[in-house]
Amino acid sequence: SAGIPVPGQLDLLGGGGAAATGDAAGDGPVRPDGHLRAEWVAGGWRTSPASAAAWAGVAAQVHDLQVLRLAAVSADGDPMSTARSESASELLCAELAADGLPIDVPTAEQIIAAVIGPRPHSNAEAELRRRERDAAVFAVAPPGGTLDLRSPADVKAMLQRAGIAVDDTRAWRLEALRDAHPVVDALLRWRKAERMATTYGYGWLDQHVGPDGRLRGAWTGCDGAAGRMTAQAGLHSVPADMRPAVRAEPGHLFVRSDLGQIEPRVLAVVSGDRGLLQATADDDLYSPVAARLGVERPKAKIAVLAAMYGQTSGAAGEALRGMERAYPTAIRYLRDAEEAGRSGRDIRTYGGRLVRMWETRAETDDRADEQALRTARAGRGRFARNAVVQGAAAELFKAWAATVRARTAPMGARIVLCLHDELLVHVPEEHATAVAEAMDACLAEASWRWSAGSPARFVSDTSIVRSWADSKP
Repeated sequence: SAGIPVPGQLDLLGGGGAAATGDAAGDGPVRPDGHLRAEWVAGGWRTSPASAAAWAGVAAQVHDLQVLRLAAVSADGDPMSTARSESASELLCAELAADGLPIDVPTAEQIIAAVIGPRPHSNAEAELRRRERDAAVFAVAPPGGTLDLRSPADVKAMLQRAGIAVDDTRAWRLEALRDAHPVVDALLRWRKAERMATTYGYGWLDQHVGPDGRLRGAWTGCDGAAGRMTAQAGLHSVPADMRPAVRAEPGHLFVRSDLGQIEPRVLAVVSGDRGLLQATADDDLYSPVAARLGVERPKAKIAVLAAMYGQTSGAAGEALRGMERAYPTAIRYLRDAEEAGRSGRDIRTYGGRLVRMWETRAETDDRADEQALRTARAGRGRFARNAVVQGAAAELFKAWAATVRARTAPMGARIVLCLHDELLVHVPEEHATAVAEAMDACLAEASWRWSAGSPARFVSDTSIVRSWADSKP
């Protein structure tokens, strides 16, 4: 907003700029229009004990106002508990950004060199390596037409000349066609090397890994509709090949824990479906679901995923119909969310966080036909259907992370990575076993609190490792 004050010199011409006048202590932290004074936000509250006390008073007022607003939120879960977890996750984000992720730089450089060669000594040498990588694909590509490997359209046309028709050139799609033509294997190898060279190469190490061997990037506690924690500097997309370089420091180990089948277990809680709640008692939720549906486990998994993601065609559609008969309460919950999304109504997660819907482009375009409107609204409906599950899963994950942070701190443990539903904790070697046990206990504590005492059971795969690569993906 143009009305939000920013720090800086006073704008004598009245065209914007800093809105605060005078020194921070003299004017107080809040302007007459209700905005915080920019100089206070930028650290002016540190000028004196009186300023710090005034700033703390404002924080207390904000807290009281938040409590009043949270009390008015209607949700199946506990909005106050959600607010506490969100607040704790912001503290965790600050710690993650400050502490960083331990990286063994020599190991990282060896991994990079194995893919793209030794560190280039000049831009000319780097460009030569780039052309050499391209040439390996050109050598086996079918003749005809231009080919820019960084252009999806050119790559798709090249594959068509090789007799391979694909809707897109995503790596997972091409992986299944690796043996169809030598150019596919060459292209996949090129992509791996190109990603390493441009995103996770020597420049990445130089820019983001400090002299202490810690990879640092900014963290966000609640990003997007799902409310997941996210990070910059590639922390959330480190290639599997680079994981051996994520190594505990001397005298320390990692405790890695990953929530198992989190989304269907969350669905059981938020929907209150008794049959699905019973299935959570099993270590493998898909096994009792398969027995109830009368199908093999792989089909049961497809059925559950189809329900959460709104897939209605092919094998997923057939499986979804089985879910409708076996778990009607869960399906009704998801369909209610989808209908809210289709109609443009905002929804709330189980813990009370508001997820706003939006007006689609087709709805604002007078020239859009009925089919375009239906397609746009269906997409928004699928988004809402998934958001109620993903959002609730994020709430549980952050409650778990906050509990782990609090319970393991006395043992010198520090969370160094939150990746989707996985925690990586750096811990003194002598406390590794105790921390691993505590993490599983923290999951039971956090899930019971988050779910208001629901009988749902949540599981985690926890291991003690020296390198992130030692744990299974």
